[in-house]
Amino acid sequence: MKIKILLLATIAYATAYMASAQLPLPQRTIGGMQFYYHEVEKKETIYSIARKLGITETDIIKYNPGAEKELKTGQYLFFPVADFASHNKVSHTTENKTGNRVETFTHTVEKGETLYGIAKNYGTTIDDIIAYNPESSAGIKEGQTLQIPQTPTVTNEVDMSHTTDTVSQDTTIIYVTIRQGDTMFSMAKRYNTSIDKLMELNPGISPQNFKSGEVIRIRPNYFTTIEAEKETIVFSTYKVERGDTYFSLARRFGVSVDDLRAANPEMKKLKRGKIIYIPIKKTETVQISPSDLLKDDIKSGESHVIQEIYDSIHVFKDDNNINVALMLPLMLNQQSQSKQARLFTEFYKGFLLAVDTVRMMHGNKRINIFAYDTQDSPSHIDSILKSPAMAEMDMIFTPDDSDQIARIAQYGTENKIAVINSFSLKNDIYNEYPTLFQVNTPQNYLQAKLFDFFDETFRGYDVLFINMPSEEEKEMISELKAHLSAKNISYTTLDINSSLQADTLNQILIPGRKYVIIPTSSSRNILVKSFDAIKRVKLDRYDVNLCMLGHPEWTTYTAEFGSDFHQIDTYFYSRFFNQRNEDAIQDFDEKYHRWYGEYMIYAAPKFGLLGYDTGYYFLTLFMQGKDYNNNFIYEGLQNSFDFARISNWSGFINKSAYFIHFTVFNTIETYIK
Repeated sequence: MKIKILLLATIAYATAYMASAQLPLPQRTIGGMQFYYHEVEKKETIYSIARKLGITETDIIKYNPGAEKELKTGQYLFFPVADFASHNKVSHTTENKTGNRVETFTHTVEKGETLYGIAKNYGTTIDDIIAYNPESSAGIKEGQTLQIPQTPTVTNEVDMSHTTDTVSQDTTIIYVTIRQGDTMFSMAKRYNTSIDKLMELNPGISPQNFKSGEVIRIRPNYFTTIEAEKETIVFSTYKVERGDTYFSLARRFGVSVDDLRAANPEMKKLKRGKIIYIPIKKTETVQISPSDLLKDDIKSGESHVIQEIYDSIHVFKDDNNINVALMLPLMLNQQSQSKQARLFTEFYKGFLLAVDTVRMMHGNKRINIFAYDTQDSPSHIDSILKSPAMAEMDMIFTPDDSDQIARIAQYGTENKIAVINSFSLKNDIYNEYPTLFQVNTPQNYLQAKLFDFFDETFRGYDVLFINMPSEEEKEMISELKAHLSAKNISYTTLDINSSLQADTLNQILIPGRKYVIIPTSSSRNILVKSFDAIKRVKLDRYDVNLCMLGHPEWTTYTAEFGSDFHQIDTYFYSRFFNQRNEDAIQDFDEKYHRWYGEYMIYAAPKFGLLGYDTGYYFLTLFMQGKDYNNNFIYEGLQNSFDFARISNWSGFINKSAYFIHFTVFNTIETYIK
């Protein structure tokens, strides 16, 4: 074996994306080696076969020279098991608009995902995703697979012939789709990295959560490789001529009769004009990684080793204290607090009530609360974060400013501290910070929940949109219309410039049909202009089934329009709702008044309840162990939480949503999805 040391990137895109999954093909033994073989079907091409088997056209031609010139139905193609059982490509190879070959990886769309979110998650663009997945321009749906373009890294080559030292250097992050049979150990070994680095880049994976089809980030290392000679077999085709025998062909091509027969077991006797396969031995030069010399994976009995690595990364500050920092714009430096500052103060007070409850229920840890007035100042936040005490925090609650949240989230990521954004709504930086929790359900996930609820609840209903051109249309309306069109469900839009008239509505409604009425605006004005007519029709028309679907803002109208909601049989959805458990809310109100001598400010949501629910959830989570991945579903007084990562390296979002039904029987039904 000749030796030459080279420093190569593990991600030389033409050869290095390897996977442990085997080819879905039968096998046979030829020349002491195991080979997969594929029988060419009618109209198959090298390109279609490569796509079908998940390999490259180069792989096919390499082991089957001549296949690039002609393929015939019934012809066999051979592939060494040793190369493809452990060297099958993970990535697909496609062409971009300029015809250049580009590596891609597979992403499976989950509920609530958008092209924008997927593009941001992988550092690419919507246009690039559509270029490789043209059908996605019309929209994406749950379960659909997308080919995401991979940005190639530069291969560096250094002559290391005068040293025997192994050089290790990290390269750019790549994305890899886990295949069936992959393990953390095999992936780490394949890319010459370590399990702990794999877990640090992908905090969402664990010994119990390493699933095929998911995408992980990997930072392959530069590594010392050995240039070695390797013996292999390639298969040429030959058309049998008059007088040919296995013996004569074996002598002509320098192969053994046994190997020739093994390559052509279907042909007991050679027949003129038939195609046979000649297994020709070749020697090729390959680059061998030192990690390739390792033969044994971690055995199942040693899985505790991976668990220990996981625990060392995910379980922080394993002591008897839970340290919590609340960084809120309390504005105590002002003579009189604004309403917004008083709401943040109310959040803090509700949080203290949660501390009292959790301490009584789970008294096994000491809870230390550190309250900081950020004064709504970025420079003040920076000074707080410089305090040595902050590095000892287990969780930090942020203010509502997006830039300030980003500053704190960056600090939390660097110091492995959970950062909880309880207030900001239109904020998607949870993609970037793995320790960040987004309490308010993002709009696209809330919308996905709504569509599921709509399909389930209003199956068979006619859809009637009430539109007032002078009012701003909800963004959700256009998305809902697109959802209906995709399902071939027709709808009607009724424009009103002033008050809706009962006669106008009556002319639209067909006897014996079911209707769901949806105002396109969430404003109070459109309700005032349409309620009387809808209630009148609901009362008079026994021949139709009529109900209404509204918007999250309607939670603020329940005191004023509650009786109207009941009369019309109204549904709406929201991120929160505080009327589902009136006895518990009343008990909380009384306790809040006893503690602080005042009642909560009327707001939607109520900040005291928000402080209590978030405090109770996160304190309970940390009482059970300081592992962010051990989330649980919580149904609180006002807010419900079902946290999940949107990728294996992102932060957490709350996927919970409320669906509220004001029934005609004057009851309120609440569903948490």
